Amino acid sequence: MESILSTPSYLWLLQLDNWSISAVCLYFVLSTLLLVYHTIKTWKDDKRREEEEKAKHEHHTEKSHLAEEELGASETDLLWAASEDGESHQVDYHEDKLPCYHKVVWLLQTMAGNSILVVSFCYLVLEGQLNSLVLAMYFTFTAFMIIEAIFSFAPIRLLHVVYSYIFTLAYVLVVVLFYFIITDPNNAPDDLPRFVNRIHDPFSSAMVFLILIIGQPLFQLLYFAIHKLKCFVYIKYYGY
Repeated sequence: MESILSTPSYLWLLQLDNWSISAVCLYFVLSTLLLVYHTIKTWKDDKRREEEEKAKHEHHTEKSHLAEEELGASETDLLWAASEDGESHQVDYHEDKLPCYHKVVWLLQTMAGNSILVVSFCYLVLEGQLNSLVLAMYFTFTAFMIIEAIFSFAPIRLLHVVYSYIFTLAYVLVVVLFYFIITDPNNAPDDLPRFVNRIHDPFSSAMVFLILIIGQPLFQLLYFAIHKLKCFVYIKYYGY
């Protein structure tokens, strides 16, 4: 909301930090809603399962009494009545596929975690005069994503760094599309995006290249190492 108020125009789309912060906020909003939905759904499923088991148990008890009281009931009839309850306890080992909303949240976690690190490092390296409030904001969002990686049970994959590349490429395409295709070169806005405006010499260009191309796999490796360490701790100390 603050970024929209500070840049109340279409230029909001040209700021990479706005993209990253929006991705982080959207991830936490959707993950919170997903947690609430999953909790309610689990509670309803457990309640329905208990009612079904109770109804089956009452039905089986009633049929067993009728079978014992029935004249001429054979041993085969009793076994057949008992086997009906046994069939109801068969476990369905079919595993459902991951729902689409889980995939969206999982995808957002990767893109948001890497992009906020890209923005933070670019700001630290390329910005001439650091703003303490902006720096604190970037560090806060970065800390949130690292803490989420520590306590979240969502698996982290190294190859998912490709989604971060797609996210960055989408931003680059938007900037290129705006400045070289949509905007008239004679009437182009004077203010370049903050991320682009910091690139003003070969050193800054090289740093941006290193952070975007080489840094993102390293950021993903950081999250992957956190995930593996977390799994090791849970398996060793909690037997998960």
